[in-house]
Amino acid sequence: MLYEELPSFIRQSTIFTDTDKYKLSKIHELPTELEVDNFRLQPAIQELTNTFIGDDSTRDIHLQEKAKEYLSQDDILSAWKVILL
Repeated sequence: MLYEELPSFIRQSTIFTDTDKYKLSKIHELPTELEVDNFRLQPAIQELTNTFIGDDSTRDIHLQEKAKEYLSQDDILSAWKVILL
C-alpha cells in the first residue's frame, strides 16, 4: 500500500507518527473482515471497545493508541485489526 493510499483519518492522525504511518503503509494485504471480527473477541479489545460505548471520538483515540502499541512491537497486522474495528 502506498502512503497516499492510507485512509485520510490515518494520514491526518496526530496520534500516529510519520514512522507509524510508514509502517502501516507497508502492509501488502489488509486483514479480512473475519480476522477483524475474531480480533474483536479478545478480552483486552472487548474491554477497550466497551469502555467507550456512546463516545465514538474518545473510542477512536484509544483505538489509535492501542494500534500504536502494536506498531511499537512491529505487529502491523494487529495494528490494522484495531484500526479497522
